[in-house]
Amino acid sequence: MDAADNTGKPPGPELAAAPAAEAGTAGSAPVSDHPLGPDAVAILATEHWSLIGSRSLLWNEAYSRTTIFLGALSAATVALALVANVTGLGPRTVTLALVLLPVVLFLGIATHIRVVEINQAEIELMLAMNRLRNAYLRIAPALEPYFSTSPHDDQRGLTASYLSFQGRGLRPWGHFLSNTATVVATVDAALAAAIAVLAMRKAGAATTSAVAVGAAAFLVVWAALFLLQRQSLSALRRSEPRFPTPPGQSLPGLGRP
Repeated sequence: MDAADNTGKPPGPELAAAPAAEAGTAGSAPVSDHPLGPDAVAILATEHWSLIGSRSLLWNEAYSRTTIFLGALSAATVALALVANVTGLGPRTVTLALVLLPVVLFLGIATHIRVVEINQAEIELMLAMNRLRNAYLRIAPALEPYFSTSPHDDQRGLTASYLSFQGRGLRPWGHFLSNTATVVATVDAALAAAIAVLAMRKAGAATTSAVAVGAAAFLVVWAALFLLQRQSLSALRRSEPRFPTPPGQSLPGLGRP
C-alpha cells in the first residue's frame, strides 16, 4: 500500500523526489580527507595577500621617509650654497650651517631608526609567508618543484626567499651593506662629520685637528647606526623555527649547504 499524507492521499511526484534530491546534494558536497580541511587553500591565500599588503605598506613608508630626509638635506645644502654665494664662506654661513645641519641629522637618524624597524617587520612577514608556503605544499606536495621561494622558517629558508639571487653574486652581508638603512646611515655619518668639522673651525681649531675630529665623528656615528641596524635580525634570532630546513636539502637559489 502506498504511503499517504494526513489527508489520506498519496504524495505527489514533487514530494517523492525531495528525499532523492536531498540525498544527491549530500553525496555531492565537497569532502576533503586532508587534515587542514576543504577551505584551507582559500583561508591561506587570504592570509598570504594580507601579509603581502602589509609588506607593501611598510616599504611605501620607508621610501617616503627616505625621500623626505633626502629632500630636507638637498634643501639645506641649496640654502647654504646660496648664502655662501652672497656672503662667502664666513662666520655667518658657518653659523647657519650649524643651525640647519643638526636638524637634518636628526631627521636622518629618525629615518634610519624607522627603516631598521621596517626591515625587522619585513623579516617577520617573510617568515610568516614561508610558513604559509609550507601549508600549501602539505596540501599539494606535487607543486614543490615550481616554488622559487622556501617553505621553511629558519635562517636558510629566509635567505632563500628574501635573497633569491643568493649564490649568483651577492652574499647576505653584501645585501646588508647595500640596503636602504645602510645608505641612510652613511649619509648621517657624513653629516655628523661635517657638523664636527664646522664646529671645530668655528672654535678656531687647526685644519688638521678639525679633519681628525670629523673622521672620528663619521666612524662613531656610522658604527653606532650599523650596530642598531643589526637589530633588524633579532626577529630571526628570537623566532623558534616551526618548519626548519631538513639537513642537506637544496633550496631555491642556494644549492647544497
